[in-house]
Amino acid sequence: MDYDAIIIGCGHNGLVAAFYLARAGLRVLALEQGPKVGGAATTDELFPGYRFSTCAHSFVLFHPQILDDMRLVDLGLRVFRRDPPQFHPFADGEYLLAWNDLERTKESIAHISRRDAEAYDDYVKFWKRAAELFDPYLLTPPPTLGEFLRTAEDGPHASIAHTLVTGTKRQLLDDYFESPRVKASLGTTFDVGYTDNAGGLLYFAFAAALSSRLGQRGLVGFPQGGMGAVTRLLQQAAESAGAEVRTSSPVASVHVADGRAAGVVLHDGTIITARTVLSNADPQRTLAHLVPSEHLPDPFVRSVRRLRMNAGYLKLHCATTGLPDWRALPGDGPQHGANVRICESLDHIDRTWSEARAGRMPSEPVLGLVCPSAYDRSVVPAGHHTISIWVEYAPVGLPAPAWDAQRGQITDALIAQVARYAPNFPHIVSDAFLHGPPEIEARAGMTRGNMHHVDMTIDQMLGARPLPGCAAYRTPLSGLYLCGSGCHPGGGVSGVPGHNAARTVIGDLNGAKVGGSPRATISAARPAPPDGLRGRSL
Repeated sequence: MDYDAIIIGCGHNGLVAAFYLARAGLRVLALEQGPKVGGAATTDELFPGYRFSTCAHSFVLFHPQILDDMRLVDLGLRVFRRDPPQFHPFADGEYLLAWNDLERTKESIAHISRRDAEAYDDYVKFWKRAAELFDPYLLTPPPTLGEFLRTAEDGPHASIAHTLVTGTKRQLLDDYFESPRVKASLGTTFDVGYTDNAGGLLYFAFAAALSSRLGQRGLVGFPQGGMGAVTRLLQQAAESAGAEVRTSSPVASVHVADGRAAGVVLHDGTIITARTVLSNADPQRTLAHLVPSEHLPDPFVRSVRRLRMNAGYLKLHCATTGLPDWRALPGDGPQHGANVRICESLDHIDRTWSEARAGRMPSEPVLGLVCPSAYDRSVVPAGHHTISIWVEYAPVGLPAPAWDAQRGQITDALIAQVARYAPNFPHIVSDAFLHGPPEIEARAGMTRGNMHHVDMTIDQMLGARPLPGCAAYRTPLSGLYLCGSGCHPGGGVSGVPGHNAARTVIGDLNGAKVGGSPRATISAARPAPPDGLRGRSL
């Protein structure tokens, strides 16, 4: 064999997996189809002198243990901490500011509802307890939903676990708050891609668990140099551990020999062999396209093709000559470094979701704006800024020509929508680039432009992510593993799927896999050093 492990795709999870496998003494090759690593976590110069985090834009979920193991801070990682994290203007001039300081946030809420300001303490405590429930399952193979609930029932927060599984964000907000504006401000974030009426809150518990850990380090915010700086450091760490990283090396298929994954076939026909193959590509691309169909059971492939991938993502990247002058809070101030949320109500969220699911661009979408250059002046010319407008729901499955036909209209409509809150906005935008599902799929290789690989719905989480038949990083094809965002615990730049997949591979290569099945016991403890791999471990 040429290698012990080949990794398809050098997104952040692929690089994390490469690091841990190489650190354990394995011969590792990571292959990236594009000219640089990063996948959905890249920094791109879309206009001369303006560098954008094109897809993922914030460093908010990375697991601190992985950060320490890879020594990212020592290698040069710098993160600008956002404070306030969110600014929410309303059309009539009212606004909310969420601060890192709890009391300051409550003061802002009190201007709208004193009762809701008092309730905010309990709401924060709910998510702290939800994070504690999810935290033990971050660096382990996933439990089934039943195992998660049974374990929670033995602890003090059983009711919270049931709410996470059976509740909706809207129900939760209704339980705590009275003001429609407070609810709108705390409604669906720009990560989940589903309406507040969708069942299941497990993704939010996962995000709360990771962001609270990273927040304790003061490392939640915008990375200096954009998200591409993060993945370049991940590449540096992986190569320092002994992994080989090759760019411009697209994989055409998984090479199968003697009924197991035995390497990859490159687009030029080159076969590279390995004892194991890990795919950082999404599950559908991996299992329905890269693996020759005769090597997987037909019912399983049909299930893969039926994976729900309906969450649509769209960003408009703007080069600007200045900052928006928000009608609700004009002039200079901390609002410019916050995530700006434009959403009038929870019903506004539902309307835009319904329009997007029907295959139409929402007439007035829910928006988020970020301006990393308010902190990081290295990404823009002097006196200028980068502003990215994140559309919470966008239609998916439309062919590229349909997007191209609407491109100018969508760009103009989004700029005009922001102008209703910041009248000077059209006058400061010098260039704009629309980055929708077709671009995300083409640039980052994500089917249907799905940033999380598969939707983060309750039936595609924990021991059913992406499917019960391959939920613990293994697939039905022996020797083939998944290591991307389509695996537990889910999407976002966390590094956790890459870590966990590497841990699974090391265990399997050391005979820890019994009877071809995943381990039955789930433990939060770090594994003992595996025998036979130079005494190194994750």
